[in-house]
Amino acid sequence: MSTPAALYAGGGSFVYAEREVDAPKPGEVQIEVAYTGICGADLHIYHGVMDGRVDPPGVIGHEMSGRIAAIGDGLQGWSIGDPVTVMPLDWCGHCPACNAGYTPHLPQPELHSSVSRLDRCDAGTLECQ
Repeated sequence: MSTPAALYAGGGSFVYAEREVDAPKPGEVQIEVAYTGICGADLHIYHGVMDGRVDPPGVIGHEMSGRIAAIGDGLQGWSIGDPVTVMPLDWCGHCPACNAGYTPHLPQPELHSSVSRLDRCDAGTLECQ
């Protein structure tokens, strides 16, 4: 399966490309993306501020919503077609920033995605728990 993607090509430029999508591994879901937002990190990437963290051609657009298109083995409680949204960061839940409720502002967040149902907020990572 392939999907359209905006790729950061470096030097403040983007290219459009079709990218192959792997089937979900055990415990993962695959999302058919309906909408993708542009956030501050994407703008920083565009302006070259994050060139040390993004290797071209890096896919841009990590805040999205859509529907589950495929489910990896061993994952229960999710169904094909479930509407979902993605939270692109994960936090520890134990540091001073987490304890103060500042999870979006962590100094060293883990950069992987969480999937939440649109009808309730019980999130599991893409390596769903």
